[in-house]
Amino acid sequence: MKGRLLVILLAGLAIGALLAWLLVTGTTHVALVEDVIPAEPPPTPTPAPEQRITLFFAGGDGLLHPEIRTVPLPEDTAARIRIVFAELLAGPRSSLQPILPYPAELRALFVTPGGRAYLDISGPPEPLEGSATELMMVYGLVNSVLLNTEVVAVQVLFEGTERATLTGHLDLSRPLVLNKDLIGR
Repeated sequence: MKGRLLVILLAGLAIGALLAWLLVTGTTHVALVEDVIPAEPPPTPTPAPEQRITLFFAGGDGLLHPEIRTVPLPEDTAARIRIVFAELLAGPRSSLQPILPYPAELRALFVTPGGRAYLDISGPPEPLEGSATELMMVYGLVNSVLLNTEVVAVQVLFEGTERATLTGHLDLSRPLVLNKDLIGR
C-alpha cells in the first residue's frame, strides 16, 4: 500500500514538473516568435477619387442654379452626403447666394436600405421668414444630395425633430424628391 502511494505521489510530481516545463517553454517560445516577426503597418487608406458634383445655390431670380465642383468623393453614400453638405456650407464660388442663411451643422445622418436619407441639421438661431428662404434652403440641400448620390428621397430634420414646416410654406413632414421646377438655367 505504501509502495502504491509512493508511485502515485511520484507520478503526480512528474506530471506537475512536466506542466511547469511546458508553461515556461511555451511562454518563452511565443515571446521569441513575437520578437522575430515584425508587426505589419496598417495599410495606407486609398484617397477617394476626384469626381464632379453639382451643387445648387440661390440666384437673384428666385431659382436654384447649379455650380459644378470637383472633389474627392468616396463610394459610401453617407460619406458622399457629408461632403455635399460641407461643400454647400462653404458657399458658392460665383455670384450665386448661399442656400443656408446661417452656419448650419449636419448633426446626424441616416440612409435606409431603400435609399431614403434623413438629415438632421442644426436649426436656425432665429426664426426664418419667407417662402423663398425656405424653398432655396430645403431644395438646394435636397436637390444637391439627390443628384450626387444614389438616394431617392431626403427628409430634413432640425435639431433631431421632424418639423411640419420651417416658415409655413413647405411640407417637411415627409421625405422630399427632386424639384426640377426650382432649377434655373
